[in-house]
Amino acid sequence: MLKIAEYSKQVQDIRVRAEEALKGTDFKCPPPSDETRPLNIVFVGQYSAGKSTILRMLTGRDDIAVGAGITTEQTSSYIWNGIVITDTPGIHTEQRPDHDKISYEAIAGADILVFVVTSQMFDANIAAHFRKLAIENDKANEMILVVNKMQMTAEGNTAHQQEVIKGDIAKVIDPYTPEELHLCFLDAKSYLDGIAKKEVSPERAERLINRSGCAEFVDTLNRFVDEKGYSSTLTTELYQIEDVLQHAIDALELKSENDDLNALEENFVQQRYKLFDARSRLRSEIRNLFSNTSCKIRETGLDAAELVNIGENADEIELKLDQKKEEANVAATDCQQKALETLQMGLADVEQDISEIDNSAFTMQLKSRLENNVGTLPENIRNILVNTRGIMKDVGDFLVQNAVNSENGGIKLACYSGSNVHKAVLQIGHAFKYNFKPWQAEKIARGVARAGKALDVIGVALDVGLQIKDDYDAETQRRELEEFKQNVRAEFNGFAKELVDFGRNFAEEQLDNALGGEISELDDKIELIRSTNAAQNETSAVLRALLNECSRLIREIHRG
Repeated sequence: MLKIAEYSKQVQDIRVRAEEALKGTDFKCPPPSDETRPLNIVFVGQYSAGKSTILRMLTGRDDIAVGAGITTEQTSSYIWNGIVITDTPGIHTEQRPDHDKISYEAIAGADILVFVVTSQMFDANIAAHFRKLAIENDKANEMILVVNKMQMTAEGNTAHQQEVIKGDIAKVIDPYTPEELHLCFLDAKSYLDGIAKKEVSPERAERLINRSGCAEFVDTLNRFVDEKGYSSTLTTELYQIEDVLQHAIDALELKSENDDLNALEENFVQQRYKLFDARSRLRSEIRNLFSNTSCKIRETGLDAAELVNIGENADEIELKLDQKKEEANVAATDCQQKALETLQMGLADVEQDISEIDNSAFTMQLKSRLENNVGTLPENIRNILVNTRGIMKDVGDFLVQNAVNSENGGIKLACYSGSNVHKAVLQIGHAFKYNFKPWQAEKIARGVARAGKALDVIGVALDVGLQIKDDYDAETQRRELEEFKQNVRAEFNGFAKELVDFGRNFAEEQLDNALGGEISELDDKIELIRSTNAAQNETSAVLRALLNECSRLIREIHRG
């Protein structure tokens, strides 16, 4: 199954239960924002290519119309496990030219665009629409190309048949490669037939399902989602829910009769808020940094495209394009360095905040009381302090040094292990062995060079000025020139989108590595302290269970 759909379903379930549990309190879950809107997967392609059948295969919904001819008259969106799946009418149909407008309106809002064709139908007309989407509408970076109805080919959905078709398609989709467009092969009807035959003929059903290519298609979608970092929208929503739950619990939780336990809980809560706020702030700052740089690269692409004009020297144009490519390369490299500096400075601020808590009169008095009243603490709380990595380490060291072992009738406490928060944060810069993507101008250069082989062709006319050769008519030259400009813009835009995807993943991975573990550990300690309170508030108990689910799901999503 599609992983992001599974995660999204769990997130929505947590949200519904959190909203219900918070009724009657002063707290509410924040409404979904644009940053956390559902992922939108839009299926587009020629009519009768089997888009609706693929949707039924993917979602398991039998209310999606399938059949010969035009079965989808309007755009239809289905909420499936918290994500949006959009079916569109076929494009480029002489029977219904109005369908193109309907489909292109849906395409504008796509996060993932699944372009569906069959090997027989990928002709010059559909190829023109494909190129319009990929280049003019700048959707190549969001596109998965699917060849459906493979059972209609000579050999069916076999590896050899796929290679034959891949070679033919490569000629049509130039300047892109099949790999860049995540090309995959399907026979969705075989999958549905297999599901229908599961009970009457299990072996036959398994063969149909296996040869359908459904598993490979889902794997392709999962890889695409991972590459783009789309799952981070789910963790953003979970962080928002988690924050509300934590504040509600703090307000509703009944306090223990042990003042030292209450003070220890408050100390851990203060630390958690500092780390949580820092994570949210740094995530936003880093994402904005990559987003702003992406806009600059797009503007550079517009400037680069305008450099190409009839009547100019081809060598000079190439030199100017190289300069623009290098500008984009430098901007991306600088952006990465600034992101690292932002991260390191932000974590240094966190260290300062934790130090202030550590050196406060509240904490110093708490440490003293805990050391003096160790015998009054429950065993599990003493174990927290002994194994702590945070600012209660000194107390843990004291307990280790003064603890009596079981032979003397006391409780043997576990030995302290690990570094404290200060050391972990101060050394965080050394921990960043992140392999920054080596943005190379060659990537854009390769794309520009293959952009319809236009520079070579246009160069002939450029060198001779406005003298048009007999075999190169003026209108053809104009079209070639415009297509080349579009390809130049598309390459820079693709580069800009790739940088945004990288930045989104960078922020999530690095902040999870730096702060995620510390926050989770503090959550566990707070939960353990609160669980020792015999007189628990029923509402806060439900909220704490939901909070634990949020934390678990965040960790699972980060692990992928």
